Amino acid sequence: MPRGRWGRGGGLGGGACPRRIARFLEPCLLLLLRGDATHGYNLLEALRQFGFTPGTVDASVVYRILREMENAGWVSSQWDTAGSGPPRRVYTVTPDGEEYLAAWINDLRCTRDEIDQFIETYTRHEAGRGSG
Repeated sequence: MPRGRWGRGGGLGGGACPRRIARFLEPCLLLLLRGDATHGYNLLEALRQFGFTPGTVDASVVYRILREMENAGWVSSQWDTAGSGPPRRVYTVTPDGEEYLAAWINDLRCTRDEIDQFIETYTRHEAGRGSG
């Protein structure tokens, strides 16, 4: 079971989907790190593929979340002193981070199912109103 915060919805047990959408940057960063170890600036740029447009996520937020995830044991980091420029901290996902990401995916699938059901119910209600 992954360690750390589970947000307002509680833990993974009990059948109801926990709500962690406010922490959505965590799974985005973990998924990016699954592909390759990298530093925070590259992660900030890569967040675009998840719909985060330039300027919507501050670099300080990304670095703070990376530190929190490292403290939780979901990522590890080391200093990269190769190449030109100052040393940079490079992050990689840990096995606990993989487990936490899998829990996120489960939660997002559950949330998607609930949203689909809500929209279907709304559509049926709207169709019923139009025939009266």
